[in-house]
Formats: sequence, C-alpha cells, structure tokens
Amino acid sequence: MKIAFLDLEGTLVDDTAWNKIKVKFGAKELSDKYDKLYAEGKVGFEEWRRELARIWKENKVNKKRFIDELKDYKLKPGARELILGLKEKGFKTIIITGAISVLVELIKEDLGIDEIYCGHEFIFDSNGIFEDIKTHESYRRGQGKVHFIKEIIAKEGIDKKDCIAIGGDDINDYWMMREITSFAVQPHLRQIQEVVNHNVNKLVDILEFV
Repeated sequence: MKIAFLDLEGTLVDDTAWNKIKVKFGAKELSDKYDKLYAEGKVGFEEWRRELARIWKENKVNKKRFIDELKDYKLKPGARELILGLKEKGFKTIIITGAISVLVELIKEDLGIDEIYCGHEFIFDSNGIFEDIKTHESYRRGQGKVHFIKEIIAKEGIDKKDCIAIGGDDINDYWMMREITSFAVQPHLRQIQEVVNHNVNKLVDILEFV
C-alpha cells in the first residue's frame, strides 16, 4: 500500500471556510477579537473555541445551514485529476486538515477521498443542531498532522517511504512535509521552501514524480 496525505484548504480548495461561517453565523466580531488575543498569547486556543461554539449553539445553527453555506467551494485547478491519478497509481488518499469537518465531508464525497482526519470536528445533536467543536488534543500548530500520520502508518503496517505529503500553503504543513516525501505548488513560505522535496508548478505535475 501507498498513502498520499493531503492538506485541504489552500491545496485542494481555494476557500477559507472558517471565515465564511464566522461572518454568516454571527461570530465575526468575537472571532476577530479572539484571533488577536490568541496571536498575542493572551488567551489559549480552548478559550477561543469555547466562545465560538457558544455563539453557534445559542443561535441554534443546524448542519444543513453549514452545508448550504459551504457547498459552493471551489476546487483548485487539477485537484480532481490529481486524486484520480493518485488512485490509478495505487495510492490511498487521506486528507488531514484543520478545516471544518462539514466541508471536509463534502470534499470527501465529491473527490472520492478514502479517509479524512479533521483536527476540528463539529458535533451536532440528533436533530442536526450544532452542539460543540471537538478539537483533537494532538492537533496544535500543525504537529497534529504528524501525529495522525504516524498513527495511520502504524495501523496500516507500512513504511513512511511509501507515503507522500501534499500541501505547503501554510506553516501548519511544515512538520508533515518535513516528515515524509513532500510536494507543494509554488509555496511562498520560506520554511516550506526549505523542507519540501518537490516544488511543482501545478497539482497534476505531482503525478510525474510518483
């Protein structure tokens, strides 16, 4: 078995789903405030998450409304061809991302992704009403992607030399791309440029190397 681990936002899709739903469902002002405090080290991630979840729970936002807001995502050029090509070459495709789980589920179905691992999982009750955001304990500043990768490799009983990482638009991908053979489409961050194995011009170019 071979595995391709893929980032989502900025890699397979253009959208930043978090910003869209913050604006749509009444949390932009609070989130902007906590984003600033978090960047300054004055609050922890859990405080930010709890306040964001509180607003959506109080507003009784249901899953269908999240889906309706996120279903118009835009795939990056070549994303569909990349996934198809990877599958034809015998790769299992796995998305590991901090993106909203609702969006990741939509992409999984659309592209035929084999598995998804979301750092932030939206929890809904039996009626589809938002309840909370579950953040996986290991998912902190990108290190969680490596944690997921190591767990999956161990579970599948394969060597990391049989795996590739595709991402590189954000610093959260740094540790993942340093861990296994990696690909990025013209990354702009110096840290990613220093560790990526293959800097390509477009997503479909990756298929020439695997």
